Amino acid sequence: MCKSDAGDQRPAGNLAKNSTTGDRPIWLGLLLTLTLVHGLIYSLVVLPWQAPDEPGHFEYAWLIAHLRRPPTRKDISPEFEQALLDSLYKWHYGELIGLPLPELMPSRIDELPLYIHARRSRPINAERFSLSYVWQAAFLLPVRSQDLTLQLRFARFSSVLLNVGIVWLALKTFSELLAPSHRWLKWPMAAVVALLPQHTFINGMVGDGPLAELMACLVLYCWARLFRRGVTVWAVAGIVLGTAAAIWSKFTAAFLLPVNIGLALWWLLCQPRRAWNRRHAAYMGVTMSGLALAMWALTRLPSPLTPSRLAAAWHSLSPGQLLWVDVRGITFGNALLNTHDSFWAYFGWMTVPVSTRWYGALLLLVGAALFGWLLGIKDRDQFSPSAAKMMWGSLLAAVAIYVWEQLLTQSSGYYQFQGRYLFPVIIPFAFLLVGGWWQTVPQPRARLLIWSAVSFLAVFDAWCVMGYLVPLYSA
Repeated sequence: MCKSDAGDQRPAGNLAKNSTTGDRPIWLGLLLTLTLVHGLIYSLVVLPWQAPDEPGHFEYAWLIAHLRRPPTRKDISPEFEQALLDSLYKWHYGELIGLPLPELMPSRIDELPLYIHARRSRPINAERFSLSYVWQAAFLLPVRSQDLTLQLRFARFSSVLLNVGIVWLALKTFSELLAPSHRWLKWPMAAVVALLPQHTFINGMVGDGPLAELMACLVLYCWARLFRRGVTVWAVAGIVLGTAAAIWSKFTAAFLLPVNIGLALWWLLCQPRRAWNRRHAAYMGVTMSGLALAMWALTRLPSPLTPSRLAAAWHSLSPGQLLWVDVRGITFGNALLNTHDSFWAYFGWMTVPVSTRWYGALLLLVGAALFGWLLGIKDRDQFSPSAAKMMWGSLLAAVAIYVWEQLLTQSSGYYQFQGRYLFPVIIPFAFLLVGGWWQTVPQPRARLLIWSAVSFLAVFDAWCVMGYLVPLYSA
């Protein structure tokens, strides 16, 4: 049975007062300012080029800034390559991960040894365009004739601004998903997004992920508004254009395809029969067309969902092969645990983990949230009727695609357990994490538990900066 979200818009008396508690602009301004400063700290502490695939991402954005169009391999600039090599050698690229540059500096990047990431990770070689590079190129225009390190700082700043937008959209989305009397929960939920160390680390560097994540957050926000306030042109436009922009930025946002189709079908089925008209029929037609487009897109993934692939996956699930092992001896279960670890904090090129005690404590926090959702002692009137279904559906869709692409179908023979590929579902993650904590213990201890957990995350984040990043990049 479908239940309308419209009833959540009727606060009265004390409820109305409670719903506005903490909604003053000063709190929003403070949160966004802290997010900006927080991101700048990460961006400035990490030495130039010391983030995953940063030289290659920067090269593509640099070419767009100079050409004013998407480049091809023919547009590769020898002058830029020489300047980049000078900067890589200046900042001792690769030494922190045990892969130092050769003593003799070559004149071209492709002359570097194959084990050097700056050679292997160049989107321009594959002409792999991302909408993110256009955003970064806009920040390079004012300084395109300056030193390359200064240009890199400007490009990183563009990512930090996107992260501020992500936190703002998260806060707006949580407001739509929570009942008026429990709107205060949006603040600890948004704090989880703002304080997650690996998230801040990746979104303070030059890459193609932050814009994809921002657009995915926009899509989820539009769905939350649509279910709560009804269909509007702006909500539909945000869903359609946000999905296109997200996937065009990075394919980690591909989970939006099945999520959009599922939510559209769900919304249509929730409409009373007497309300059906030509407009609803048109929506159904658009949904079916989207389903066909999604199936077409999924068959063109790097590891497409073809019948032969599905058969191979089914065979690997046979009782005799429940524990998969890659060429390095890492089991599938360990790969999933490593995904959890790298979602929270695993810096550099997945070479600087934090203490296993931190990971264990974080796993307990996640386990407590799952306990709250499965066996929680409270009802869920604090959420809008569609909230939990929407968030769980989005998270599970993203995890399923991640497991398929990164763990099960790698032609390289080893697992690519990088939790950052799940950042496009940071809003569902934060919502379900804090929402699970809320349902774990009775009032008034629930508030104390939530803010204690958020305080723990703040301490963890500060320790990641002072205990790991500063010593690493100042050595």
